[in-house]
Amino acid sequence: MRMNTSTISALFVVFILSAVLFLIGSMIVIKEPTIEVQDVKITSLTRSTMSFDIKIVITNPYPLGATVTEIAYTITAQKPNEPLLLATGTTEGMGEIKIARSSTTDIIIPAHINNSGVVTAGMHLLTDGDMEILVSGTAKIDLKVLQPSIPFSKEFIIAREEVISELLGGNEIISELLTTGAEIVSKHLFSK
Repeated sequence: MRMNTSTISALFVVFILSAVLFLIGSMIVIKEPTIEVQDVKITSLTRSTMSFDIKIVITNPYPLGATVTEIAYTITAQKPNEPLLLATGTTEGMGEIKIARSSTTDIIIPAHINNSGVVTAGMHLLTDGDMEILVSGTAKIDLKVLQPSIPFSKEFIIAREEVISELLGGNEIISELLTTGAEIVSKHLFSK
């Protein structure tokens, strides 16, 4: 018995629809991609600017590739009384970031703090020692079927020694002396 072309076409359409529904169903069962801020590293420091590299790791559990269309971030110093906004930005201009199927991708995002934020953060480091910062934001991911906007956040400690070392180009002896001097000065100026 021979099948006619309309029966073959109908079976082909049913097969394609079943495959699409299977893919959509498996994407719904699998949770959305995960985003983790893995590291924040000071890359340069001057009197008026501070630059960081934010390392974000995105894990794509889907059997299809994905594209990160934009990452928006905020860096906030978690001061004892109130948070201090240091920087905000996006990956706009970096282009789309491709993520392979069922894989993990590392993304390095440069961030910059200008003028008053650096001075205030510097005073905080001088008087209180290490500075706790919060990196938070959202990543917009195009999964071809879904386009979720996934939030992320993580707290980090920026050590006073790391900042002083960056200012001095890695000279550990001078860095140690300045750190000790900064502690003595802050005790005398701000302990009353």
